[in-house]
Amino acid sequence: MGEFLARLTADSKEAMRARDKLRLQVLRMLISEIKSDRERNDGELSNEKEMQVLLRGVKTRKDAVQQARDVGREDIAETEAAEIVVIESYLPKQMTGDELVSKVAELATEIGYSSPKDTGKFMKVWMEKYRGQAEGRAVQQALKGLN
Repeated sequence: MGEFLARLTADSKEAMRARDKLRLQVLRMLISEIKSDRERNDGELSNEKEMQVLLRGVKTRKDAVQQARDVGREDIAETEAAEIVVIESYLPKQMTGDELVSKVAELATEIGYSSPKDTGKFMKVWMEKYRGQAEGRAVQQALKGLN
């Protein structure tokens, strides 16, 4: 059992005891998605792949928040936002602002980034070093800001 799955399972038991319905619902959904991904990968799922499931959950919910707000359904947007908070509590701290720009500039110098044609190479190295610590769009915006 992977690191995330074990932690999610233990925390779901705590949420059940505490009668925290929202947290329990989110945790059960994540556990189900991780197990489903594991079945598709012959029973093997690394911690990195488990983290990808969580990141995908955050991204999906952010899109749902935006869609709900676009149609005036603030109640749905609030629920989705609350679910994001639960999921993000299991992810590494997110880089933002100056910290993100600094790390992007540092890595760009390290790999010799010189133009947008090097973006693929940059993103590959970024994902190896900092996966889950910043959204890809934010990283690419910071990278564009270097030019």
